[in-house]
Amino acid sequence: MNNYKFSFSIFIYILSLSCSFNNNLEIEKLVMNELDLVQKSELTIQKITPLETRMENLMGIDIRARFDQSFFYLMDENSKDAIHFFDKNGNYLGSQGQVGEGPGTLQKLDDFLINPDGSIEVLSGIGDRATVYNISGSGELNKVFDTNYLASSFTKLPSGEYLLYGSYNLPFTEFRLVKTDSEGKVISSFLENTYKNKLLPMTERNFFRNGKDLHIIESFQPYVYSFQNDTLEKVIQLDFGSYSIPEYFWQEDIMDSFGKMSETGFANLHGVFEDENLMLVSIHIQKPEGVFKDLVFIDKNTDKVKKISTNRNEEMLYHNPIGIEEGQIMFLTYRSVILKELSKTQLDQIYSQIPEMEFDYPIIFQTKIQFDE
Repeated sequence: MNNYKFSFSIFIYILSLSCSFNNNLEIEKLVMNELDLVQKSELTIQKITPLETRMENLMGIDIRARFDQSFFYLMDENSKDAIHFFDKNGNYLGSQGQVGEGPGTLQKLDDFLINPDGSIEVLSGIGDRATVYNISGSGELNKVFDTNYLASSFTKLPSGEYLLYGSYNLPFTEFRLVKTDSEGKVISSFLENTYKNKLLPMTERNFFRNGKDLHIIESFQPYVYSFQNDTLEKVIQLDFGSYSIPEYFWQEDIMDSFGKMSETGFANLHGVFEDENLMLVSIHIQKPEGVFKDLVFIDKNTDKVKKISTNRNEEMLYHNPIGIEEGQIMFLTYRSVILKELSKTQLDQIYSQIPEMEFDYPIIFQTKIQFDE
């Protein structure tokens, strides 16, 4: 992968536990070391979509991807300089939300979402304030609201209200999660910020809209939350075993505690994807020898749970899930990874669809997992 902007930078993000929950919902507890391991041969590739790549849309491997019925939307997590969009056949259609200093550009791009009508909204946090913009079909930026809540990620509720996440960023965030009205006025607050030690400003993707369900995850915490009716609910608790966050992390300065954790390794929740039959929980594991992931698959019809393990150095084919669509798990990878990791039999079936181009390019592919014994 020498022809695209390839970065091994690892972003570590910090959030916290909620201060109030609805305890009526039973929490599913998963012990990672006890889950059955799926062989990658049990995942069968159903469809691949190469994404047209040019000089102006070169991206690395840390990509925030969203999609709707018509398009894929990708943002490079390292540069965060624009949102690139493609049709479902992989044709490149241009970019919006560009970062720059000229008119019609953003000073900073933190997060984005896709509205049901296909319009894009972006979050831009500068200084001690954050601004949400709507981007018109012609690419024009229209301010939705300003807020003095310094958010690093956001989502929009069906009511037109917003959830904003601000992390441990004292003194700017007294609460890590707030709900605002359509004009940015805070109307509900969650996750009181009691962390007192010094903390570097960090951001991550916290919100995962899956159909009508909204899931929220927090780095350095083992819970998946559901947000419904102005209430946070724990729905899954994961036991990371020896990779659980040690208690000293919350008591010491991050520069000291993070260094000690890196020597032994630690786990972070990284994503949650779901349809009516299947849930996937993505777990980022930082080990002394590299970056790994465990992907936990939950069959919602049978309650069977399995996992696969990948690592960023040698097994990247299934390293970056981006969603579930019609029962198929969607992954984002690169052509060079497919050439390296697929068996000759599998590669022969799709080789004609991934021709060599000027640049190595991203590919979105869909798979099915077999739960039957």
